[in-house]
Amino acid sequence: MRPLTDSQRNLSWMVLLAVMIMAIAYGVISADTGPRTEAERAFDIKETILCPVCDGQNVLESNAPIAASIRVFIDEAVAEGDTDDEIRRQLVDKYDEDINAKPPATGLGSLVWTLPVAGLIAVVGSLVFSFRRWSLAAEKNVSGADRELVAKARVDQ
Repeated sequence: MRPLTDSQRNLSWMVLLAVMIMAIAYGVISADTGPRTEAERAFDIKETILCPVCDGQNVLESNAPIAASIRVFIDEAVAEGDTDDEIRRQLVDKYDEDINAKPPATGLGSLVWTLPVAGLIAVVGSLVFSFRRWSLAAEKNVSGADRELVAKARVDQ
């Protein structure tokens, strides 16, 4: 078995780093925070539901009358024991899919979550690879005359 080249070693480190980042991200996203109060659930839902008449504002921050009625609906639905998904589905049925401020985590909507992470990993990996290659190239291009000039300059100071 022959030893790995520098580029193969760098690639294996980048793959390991990418797997670790994805595992940490998955753990953070899927972490169970335990039971929440009704007020916390209602707050979270209101924060991620957009006001149908406002431009990009959620119902929690909006002062529009329709946003106030949606807030009341959410409070009542939470108090009745409806799940978050049931409440969101009822609002989507009534107002359209554009009411969701949070894109879906499955299907095509999952690209909104995965592409930035993949892009960041690619950029960091490219930078590491480029800096490593530049440092190795710089080490190889130093001649004996260059070393003598540096040594002379150090002595002259």
